[in-house]
Amino acid sequence: MLYAREAPVFSFQPGAAVLGAQVSAKAVAIEPNGTQVPLFKLNIDSNITSKLMIDKGKLMGSVMLDNITLTVASSEIGDFKTDSLEKVVKIGMGLALGKVNATLGKGIILPRMKHIQLVNTVLKMEKGFVAISSDAETLQTDRSSYL
Repeated sequence: MLYAREAPVFSFQPGAAVLGAQVSAKAVAIEPNGTQVPLFKLNIDSNITSKLMIDKGKLMGSVMLDNITLTVASSEIGDFKTDSLEKVVKIGMGLALGKVNATLGKGIILPRMKHIQLVNTVLKMEKGFVAISSDAETLQTDRSSYL
């Protein structure tokens, strides 16, 4: 069972957005009769940084795992080291973030307004806020088709 210990913290810093997540994972064994027997609980703390930009009407960028730590919060099976579990979680996070980076590398098409296209768009992240500025270009339409 995986659940958030606290609400994720999302903040804007100069040039990047940072997501901090604190989750817990409870491991149980299931007996033949369906009874769940608690084994241990791990606390997982992580920070992910993203750098984003807008180019050609698409949101583009990258995300990276800054830090992830696993600690044993409680155990019914005695003490154990989390080093190998932490490596597995880092590999899993790396694979997941790789997919996100592939999508952001191609870009996510942003919604357009009818007959208006945003050009020269700049996305700038600063401490506590995001500023988006852009020029607008009116698209010519063939009005004869309406007559």
